[in-house]
Amino acid sequence: MTRIVGRTDPGARGGPNQDAIGWDEARQFALVADGVGGYSGGEVASRLVKETMLDCAAAGNLDAAVLRAHESIVQAAQKDASLAMMASTVISMQITERRCAVVWVGDSRGYLWRENALRPLTRDHSVIEILRDADHLSETAMRSHPLRHEVLQTLGRNQPAISSEIAPLRRGDWLLLCSDGLSGELRDGEIADVLRQNRSLEGAADALIAAALASGGNDNVSVVLMDYDGPSSPEFSWWRGDRAVLYASALGGVALALAVAIAFWFKDRH
Repeated sequence: MTRIVGRTDPGARGGPNQDAIGWDEARQFALVADGVGGYSGGEVASRLVKETMLDCAAAGNLDAAVLRAHESIVQAAQKDASLAMMASTVISMQITERRCAVVWVGDSRGYLWRENALRPLTRDHSVIEILRDADHLSETAMRSHPLRHEVLQTLGRNQPAISSEIAPLRRGDWLLLCSDGLSGELRDGEIADVLRQNRSLEGAADALIAAALASGGNDNVSVVLMDYDGPSSPEFSWWRGDRAVLYASALGGVALALAVAIAFWFKDRH
């Protein structure tokens, strides 16, 4: 069974923790939601996302679950004027048939950790992402840009545009979900360094939170890690993976040796 571990911390910003994390190991599902919209509104919004999506996880349709979470926030805001501005981002993942479905709205992120390398699975719905393409901004410039916190898509406001990805999995892969309290404090290379130094899910989750806090902890910070221990996807079967090179080389060597032997045999016979 896929193991899942999560940690969340309010950071140094003060006030309630507006992040929410949740998972269901039996359904191989996990999420991180980052609420926005006032002192208590963000906390309510992220909690609604968590509760709604955990209830919907059994259906296995993450897009539908995200839209249902959006509707839950809208309905709650209509009933309480003090929550009118609340909203939330979300990053969610669910493993089925040797693949991971990744669905997100906003700037909470998902990563794949494989063979000591970190690969982003999501791309932020943010102003800075658009500017990065248009102006070819470096990561350093992005991190200091005055619009770096401007998110273009959230649940609870307007009609969210959902993004999705499918990631084929190998046995031993880790999947990382996080709020921008982690990615805003640590570069991808720094996240990878922490993961390399911590081989257990619990240790890695604790270390990621600690590193974000040590780097400033200017926002609520949340991480969820999933350890995939199932069979590898057909996309990574031995004849198409790294072993293919070894097998091809070995077979090539045998074929060459056989050809040489046959050539000498014919030469001796004639």
